[in-house]
Amino acid sequence: MADEDEIGLRERKKIRTRETIVSVAMELFDEHGFQATTIPTIAEAADVSPRTVSTYFPSKEDIVFALWAGQKESLGRRLRDRASGESTIEAIRAWLLEERIPRQKRSLEIERQRRVIDSDPWLQSIERNRFHEFAGMLSREIAADLRTDEDAIEPRLAATALVGIFTLLSDERFRPDPIADPEKELPRRLLDRGLAFVAGGIAALVPAPGSDRE
Repeated sequence: MADEDEIGLRERKKIRTRETIVSVAMELFDEHGFQATTIPTIAEAADVSPRTVSTYFPSKEDIVFALWAGQKESLGRRLRDRASGESTIEAIRAWLLEERIPRQKRSLEIERQRRVIDSDPWLQSIERNRFHEFAGMLSREIAADLRTDEDAIEPRLAATALVGIFTLLSDERFRPDPIADPEKELPRRLLDRGLAFVAGGIAALVPAPGSDRE
């Protein structure tokens, strides 16, 4: 039991250290700019060594996208563990509901991350590449729904549409007005409509019983 407690203590300390580095770094990026903020500066503000920062995050970009990467991993697990008969869209919608409260608690972090990315063209290009990887994961799952190869055009089109929806919702034109929309209903409504749109397209492509693709 003592060994297990010690392992648990070490893991909790690692998590706290990681979260501290991300929090401090994002504040610095937001205030001084991503390019102007150095690893030694982050380390000093987080009260750790530069080597510790680099151990947790091999690059500054990894710090910026730490929250994004965690959500991608969480969604990936949800899709892999979905029940038989549950579609990709249904799993995504369920995952979004599950993540709603945690995302609300991290809303300030998410808003800060958005500002940091939007202020730096290099980070924007990295985000586009990561969305491309994300589309690949979705394409594999949608291919299973359609009972086709993941490289087929249909799952790739649907995955691209899904990524397009998430990208669109990050556009400042679709962000809620904190006064007119304090409950942030606008992005949820837009997301529901987008998911319904893609779900309808996927449903239309599902092979009928007895077809050549069945």
